Amino acid sequence: MTAQWPKLTYEEASWERDPSERDLIPKSRRRRITATYHAAIPLTIASRELRLPMSLEARISEVVASLARFDERQARTSFNLPALLLRSESAASSQIEHLTSSIRNIALAELSPRAPRNAQLIAGNVAAMRTALALPDDLTENAIIAVHETLIAPTDDASEGGIRQEQVWIGGTPYSPHEALFVPPLVDRIRPALDDLLLFAERTDLDPLAKAAIFHAQFETIHPFVDGNGRTGRALLAKMLEREGLLRHTTLPTSAGLLHDVDVYMDALDCYHEGDPLPIVEQVVEALELAVVIGTKTTALIEEVIDGWHAAITQRKGSRIYELPELLVQQPVVDSRYIAEHLKVSQRAARDILELGCAYGMLKPIGNAQRSIYYQSSDLIEIMDEISALAGIRRLLRS
Repeated sequence: MTAQWPKLTYEEASWERDPSERDLIPKSRRRRITATYHAAIPLTIASRELRLPMSLEARISEVVASLARFDERQARTSFNLPALLLRSESAASSQIEHLTSSIRNIALAELSPRAPRNAQLIAGNVAAMRTALALPDDLTENAIIAVHETLIAPTDDASEGGIRQEQVWIGGTPYSPHEALFVPPLVDRIRPALDDLLLFAERTDLDPLAKAAIFHAQFETIHPFVDGNGRTGRALLAKMLEREGLLRHTTLPTSAGLLHDVDVYMDALDCYHEGDPLPIVEQVVEALELAVVIGTKTTALIEEVIDGWHAAITQRKGSRIYELPELLVQQPVVDSRYIAEHLKVSQRAARDILELGCAYGMLKPIGNAQRSIYYQSSDLIEIMDEISALAGIRRLLRS
């Protein structure tokens, strides 16, 4: 390992617990809880030098060129691929945190509060991704908080938005940080560390892709929120790629690339704490290489489905049914209200379009009159489910 930077150092802090709560902790764990613990002191990186080996520079150049080609192609497609990929990206990002749901339920959660809870949480991740990508390029602490608040809005912990005011830790036990795998900084260090991170984001002397990767690793090290740091950090990674001009017209399922080998991704973050920033850069490069393949194959599959649907339509040209295929890429679960709003038609016309969609095999109804009738595009959902789960990703890469 090439430790270009100093290792993280740690500081001792007091650990206090209400005696009545301590009595509830199992004795086997209680003995390991001492009066103090150690929390990380994040490096300042705003002006820290970064040296990339020539082999990594060459690899970055290749992936940047492939990103440009992919991005340009998406600018010419008739459908909204970013809307589809954001949903799959959010599902993959949530899977890294062991939070899973089907794409159908995630899309349903964007229309109905009756969707399963996990789907609502991941729908929050979709909204957070959209919030991140819509941010101005001038990133601020408030902008980062807005992404996180969007993420946690569907949860019972939505009141815990904003910079954390308590100590958190990763791994170990829920009782104390003493057996944790990593203990992020003390509360008083969070805002100075975020200020330093935002200064780092303004640098123009670094390779843009490497800068995005290190921004992500430093954000995860700071861990500024009580929960949702991983998903917020990966949403901000997507923003950094857009902000640095690497993806202007679309997004990519970068988390799907990271999901391909989560252990290596986590090891790269550990290396970052040990003073070696290169493994996390390499991991983001590899994730983007995979994401381009996934995005390209997904585009071809969607084009095949949409071309088949358009070829089957017999209505006169100009009929609103021709607009349905592209709308379903954007939202693969719909109801008459959604169709009426987005195709600018009456409720009656929307129901007619849904009936035609079912007749042409674009849609099938789900739900019932009591729980509201929704319609899903099974063909598109199947494609999206494939690129949102590890097994599906591996099948797609082998095909």
